[in-house]
Amino acid sequence: MTREEILQALREKGDYVSGEQLAARLGVSRAAVWKQVQTLVREGYGVESHQRRGYRLTKTPDRLYAAEVRYGLQTRLIGRKVVHFRATTSTNAVARQLAERGADEGTVVIVETQTRGKGRMGRRWVTKPGGAWLSVVLKPGIDPAHAASITLLAAVSVAKALRGAGVEAVIKWPNDVLVNGKKICGILTEMSAETDAVSFIVLGIGVNLNNEVPLETATTLKAELGHGVDRVKFVQSLLEALEEDYLTFKEQGFTPILWSWRRYSDTLGRPVEVTYQGEAIRGVAQDVADDGALIVKLKDGAVRRIVSGD
Repeated sequence: MTREEILQALREKGDYVSGEQLAARLGVSRAAVWKQVQTLVREGYGVESHQRRGYRLTKTPDRLYAAEVRYGLQTRLIGRKVVHFRATTSTNAVARQLAERGADEGTVVIVETQTRGKGRMGRRWVTKPGGAWLSVVLKPGIDPAHAASITLLAAVSVAKALRGAGVEAVIKWPNDVLVNGKKICGILTEMSAETDAVSFIVLGIGVNLNNEVPLETATTLKAELGHGVDRVKFVQSLLEALEEDYLTFKEQGFTPILWSWRRYSDTLGRPVEVTYQGEAIRGVAQDVADDGALIVKLKDGAVRRIVSGD
């Protein structure tokens, strides 16, 4: 925590802070302060050092460090603890391990790149540097049958954050967010549950920001806006939107979230073809049920309720 406290002190001052002042504030030696400053420099921070005046912060790196994400974050649950990696196999895998060890609700695992990122149905999720790849530990205390609601909730939160960044994001059932018909975000929820209650949910979110994408069917926020974006600010806005929606869900149920989902939906009212358990179901998407199931009206007038599919 010492490095984070040093960063906070340097930001608050906005000018030079002496090593003596920092040491007194943190209750450590000046040598310890110097050692932590050197670590910050190795992590990409610009810290100007002056023999008489002390230290001054001149640059912050384009990294989603815990200290950066937490600084100025306006939440009280999600993001109280942030764990950052330069690279890891999968944020969902790490978050699950932390949750199994008793991690607090709202713990966020965030990474610069994943070596074995995954999407729905075990598909590989390609993640290159420059995006936002993160997972959140949630403990909603709901019936396992309603766990899919968290996926739809997250899509609403992502759409809000993207719209706040300046693009008209829409939601494609069940777990994609699109901009101009191209995928910009994928969502993967995994849960641990008893027979009648969810122990925890790991909510994985991957958003294309400044990264490159290998598919013509995908896009990035940078490509849509014509310029790069501040990844830290975007992640903060996403976590803030997610907390607002999640607390609404816990206090008022899924109905207000479902209203927002319908408003942002790119699926409802459109002809769809859903592949479910090897069967191609064709019809018009009419609605989404309280548990996240898609309601499709077939050509013969029959109505199908689809829990999951492509």
